[in-house]
Amino acid sequence: MRTSVIVSTYNNPSALEKTLWGLCSQTTRDFEVLIADDGSMRPTRELIHRFQDASPLEITHVWHEDRGFRKGKILNRAIVRAIGDYLIFLDGDCIPREDFVVAHSQLARPNFFISGGSHIDIPLAVHSQIRWADVVSQQVFQPEWLAARGMAARRYRYRLTRKARLARWLDVLTPRPGVFVGANASAWKRDILSVNGFDETCSHGSDDKDLGVRLRNLGVASRRFKYSLVCVHLAHARPYSSRAQVVANKRRLRQVCAWRVTETANGIAQAVDDEAWTTRGQPLAAQNW
Repeated sequence: MRTSVIVSTYNNPSALEKTLWGLCSQTTRDFEVLIADDGSMRPTRELIHRFQDASPLEITHVWHEDRGFRKGKILNRAIVRAIGDYLIFLDGDCIPREDFVVAHSQLARPNFFISGGSHIDIPLAVHSQIRWADVVSQQVFQPEWLAARGMAARRYRYRLTRKARLARWLDVLTPRPGVFVGANASAWKRDILSVNGFDETCSHGSDDKDLGVRLRNLGVASRRFKYSLVCVHLAHARPYSSRAQVVANKRRLRQVCAWRVTETANGIAQAVDDEAWTTRGQPLAAQNW
């Protein structure tokens, strides 16, 4: 099984750097990385180029011009570019534990998508202290390290357990339906293509959930592994989110579920690559950076 990790990002190179540190620290190298960039400026491009030149990872930067929130569109372009049969999705402000890719791959089953559950949030005052050595040594995933920096980390001691058998038992004992969460989820590429990928008209906060609902409507079941799929989230404010948007997103998802929608009319099949660009691969179109 070939695996691709798709990382979404937008103008947050400091956080993306830590995400890439985590991917460089994986216990396997048998995966590619595609960075789905929703129009970031030069600092993000320069960071990615440094990792392309110096890291052991195969990294492709998929970019298009910033024209507002178009995360679904750039994710669809990354999906098309991915060579993997199995796709793991990770946000560019999350640091994956060293077993992240292996755990997703081992838990993959036909006709299922899987989700890692809710975030372990690291506040700004703490994630600004995180250094390369903290990620490589995996200290950032140790409750004691987090507690020493003022976090109430005791509540996460089971979420961060390194005992694989205990984590699997905890997942069995705390079952919940899997919701596709783009920060920590995975699915077969063929299933995602069957529902025409992400709906590019979705606003922030609903694009990933919408994909999951359509996958379930297609007959792809979901599994949730809250304790086995570990990453930490570099928490941040969300000034772009609004109560009205949240209400509208929930209404839309209820309709997609009730109407048993499977294929979006605004997805991969409708994509036109007249503006997207990749590095470490053939450019889709020339762009002025």
